[in-house]
Amino acid sequence: MEKLFRNNGNQSLGVEQKKVLHKKQIIRTLYFQGSMSNSELSKMIQLSTPKINSLLIELIEDGLVKELGRGDSSGGRRPIIYGLIEDAFYVVGITININRTIVSVFNSNNQEVDGPHFLPVRMQPDFRIFSEVSNELERILKNIQIDKEKVLVVGIELPGLINQKKGINKTYFPTIENLSDELKNVFGLPVFISHDSKLRAFTEQQFGLAKNSKNALVLQVDWGLGLGIIINGELYSGKSGYSGEFGHLPIVDNGVLCTCGKQGCLETIVSATAIARIAREGIRNGKSSLISDLVNGDLDKTDITIIIEAANRGDQFAISIFTDVGYWLGKGIVYLIQIFNPELIVLGGRVAEASQFIIAPIQQAINTFSNRDISNDTEIKFSALGQKAGPIGAAAYALQKIASA
Repeated sequence: MEKLFRNNGNQSLGVEQKKVLHKKQIIRTLYFQGSMSNSELSKMIQLSTPKINSLLIELIEDGLVKELGRGDSSGGRRPIIYGLIEDAFYVVGITININRTIVSVFNSNNQEVDGPHFLPVRMQPDFRIFSEVSNELERILKNIQIDKEKVLVVGIELPGLINQKKGINKTYFPTIENLSDELKNVFGLPVFISHDSKLRAFTEQQFGLAKNSKNALVLQVDWGLGLGIIINGELYSGKSGYSGEFGHLPIVDNGVLCTCGKQGCLETIVSATAIARIAREGIRNGKSSLISDLVNGDLDKTDITIIIEAANRGDQFAISIFTDVGYWLGKGIVYLIQIFNPELIVLGGRVAEASQFIIAPIQQAINTFSNRDISNDTEIKFSALGQKAGPIGAAAYALQKIASA
C-alpha cells in the first residue's frame, strides 16, 4: 500500500513510517465510513486536528483524497468534507465455493464498478483453480480498462476449515503453510483469504444489519451451514480460528452421513445441498411437485433456486420442505440463543432467500424449545446484502488487512 504515497525524503525513516501508518488509517476510515470532516477523522483516528489537516493536504497531493465541499454545521463555520478519489485505487473481491466463483471489482469508494462475474470454477483440492480465477481477473480488468497496477489488493472468500492466523485451509490445502503468500505469486498482487462464514459476519458488521450490534451472530445458510460470531463488538475466531462450525452440530439421530464423516449434522438437513437432495428423493419416491416440470424431468438439475421458485408458485411439497428446514434450523438456533444470548441473529445465504417460508417454523421452534426470557432478547433478521455479500466483504477485509499492515 506504501506505493500510493509519495516520499519527499526530507524526514527520518521513523517519522516517515509513522506518517505512512497514519495515512493508512485515514484511507481505511474513509473507505469504510465514507466522507467526513477533519474533526470527525480526528475523533475516529485519535490524532489532533492540525495533524489530520497536514496529512490530508499530503493525501490530496498524493492524488488519493479530495475536498467534497462544505458540510452542515451546528454553529460556526461549516466544515470541509473530505473523501477518497473514486479511481485512486481498486480492490477485488472474490468468492469461491463448491458451486461457482464470483468476482467483483470495487473502486476506492467501495462502489462496485464491475461485476458480479459468475465463473464455472468450483472449490476443490486443486491449486490450479486459482490460476483459472487469476486469468479471468486479468481478462476482466482488461475489458474494463483498469491497469493492474491500480489494483491495491485481492480478497478471497473460501470454504473449509481455515486456521486464519496461519493462513492454512485444512480442508482443501492442508500442506500449504501460508495460502495468502502462495496466492500472491499466482495473482501478482497482495492477497488475503478469509473463511466464508466469518467473512459474512465481518460484512454484516461493516455494511449490513449488524453494524450497530455489539453481540450478534451471522448464520450463512448456503451450500453448507456456518456461523460468524460477534462478541462485544469484536469478531470471535477461537484459539486457532476454527470457531463457528455450527453446521456440524449433531442434531439428528441416525441421520444422513455428512461430508465431515459424522451422521446427523444440522447441515445435512438445512443447507441448500440438503434441500436439493431431499427434494429429489421425495419426487423419486412418489411426491407430486412442480419441481419436476421446472427441471423438465431432469431431477439432477434440481437446486435451491428451482425449489424456491416452486414454493413461490404455491407448490405444497416445496413449501413443506422449507417448513421442515425452518423447524430444524430454529431448533439449532435455540442452542445459540441459550449459549450466547445475542441481541441479533442474521440469516444469509441462498436458503435465506426462502425467508417467507422458513421464518414462521424457525420462530415456532424457538418458542417451543428456548427459555422465553432469553429468546425475547434476540431479534431474528434476514440479510439484505444478498449475493454481493461475499465479494464486497472479501474486498473490504483485504483492504482492512493491507491498511493495517
